[in-house]
Amino acid sequence: MFNRVTIIGLGLIGGSLCLAIKEKRLAKEIEGVSRRKSTIDQAVKNRIVDFATLDLKDGVKDSNLVIITTPVFKIVDIAKKIAPFLKKGAIVTDTGSTKKYIVENIANIRLKDVDFIGSHPIAGSERSGIKYADKDLFRGAYCILTEAKNKKALNKVRKFWAALGMKVIVMSADTHDRLLSNISHLPHAAAVSLINAAAGSGLDLAAGGFKDTTRIASGEPELWRDIFLTNRGNLIKNIKILKKELSKIEKALKSNNSRNLLGLLKRAKSIRDSLQ
Repeated sequence: MFNRVTIIGLGLIGGSLCLAIKEKRLAKEIEGVSRRKSTIDQAVKNRIVDFATLDLKDGVKDSNLVIITTPVFKIVDIAKKIAPFLKKGAIVTDTGSTKKYIVENIANIRLKDVDFIGSHPIAGSERSGIKYADKDLFRGAYCILTEAKNKKALNKVRKFWAALGMKVIVMSADTHDRLLSNISHLPHAAAVSLINAAAGSGLDLAAGGFKDTTRIASGEPELWRDIFLTNRGNLIKNIKILKKELSKIEKALKSNNSRNLLGLLKRAKSIRDSLQ
């Protein structure tokens, strides 16, 4: 699909992208860009990339597709830095978990003869780093693209993610952020809060249920800080809803109301059991 693809950020997502692109033969060459020499050395040694560099200019100048896989605030910063060096007709996309902040700020850069398409492959792990890269990370998962004026570029990015085995949906950045706040960002905030609330209270006895519920709290703090801050309006609304639900349990306990408590538990079980 592309002569050269550049992946900026060789962590779990970036490394997995490189492996998946290689397996599907979607690019003749893959260039990796990282801020750490040790990561570059590992990527080249393990043949995750064909070439690698610490220099953004060298990394993007000949690429047809550039994918920025860093935390949200860095995505915008990197887009500004690479803008003067992008090849005419190149496409830039990202893997950020919030979209409105990224799309609006990159639009202000006014990339010349280059298209930006916002992407969010909803795939990942609480683990981070290139050593956990997995060529099958994206297979069967959803990828959301943001609406764009250039339908040709949008379609090319759609085909790219679909070729990796993803189910691709296009929607507005606003809709993306509202939906993801509810199903991704709020659960992470809840997991963080559960861990912090339980700290020092017999965590050595924690079994599978607690570990499963709080697994995502092990996610990279810098990445999740950026996600929370760039989607804070939606997240605050969802936190208020969560507080209301917790208060229903609290109220049932205070009044020793077995019927109401059972109703809340049954409703949650029914909804959870309906998920595929």
